[in-house]
Amino acid sequence: MRPMKIILYPLMAALILGAWAVVPNSIEQAVAQQADDDEERFRARFARIDINGDDAMTRGEYTVYRVATFNAMDNDRDGILALPEFRDRGRKPSERRASRRTKTFERIDQSANGSVERAEWDGYANRRFQRMDADEDNEVSFAEFVAYVK
Repeated sequence: MRPMKIILYPLMAALILGAWAVVPNSIEQAVAQQADDDEERFRARFARIDINGDDAMTRGEYTVYRVATFNAMDNDRDGILALPEFRDRGRKPSERRASRRTKTFERIDQSANGSVERAEWDGYANRRFQRMDADEDNEVSFAEFVAYVK
């Protein structure tokens, strides 16, 4: 019985150490994959706003985007966003996303009346563009966009 233990213990130790050696590579690969996925997601979002594809989001392009976004959320076409329109956007979001959207809605609702009028939305979007435009050149580069959304 003793010879079996002598062989088994080093074998188990080798397996455990081998598993530990693989874990960091797996973590690094997962982090790299997540970074690639984020880059793709950010690039696609930026491309939806950058209409002419010149890698610079102008205030005019952002205005077109923000008007289209408001109109898409305004399901009843009354020019006012209710919380469910803003939060749900046509489908039930996860609890985490619903919570984030509710907090954003409350920040946008400057009058605190439970709805977001177009003027409040425009003010929010203009402030957001200014924060994204870190170098204040009236254009948002992809790098500025990523720095803002991360």
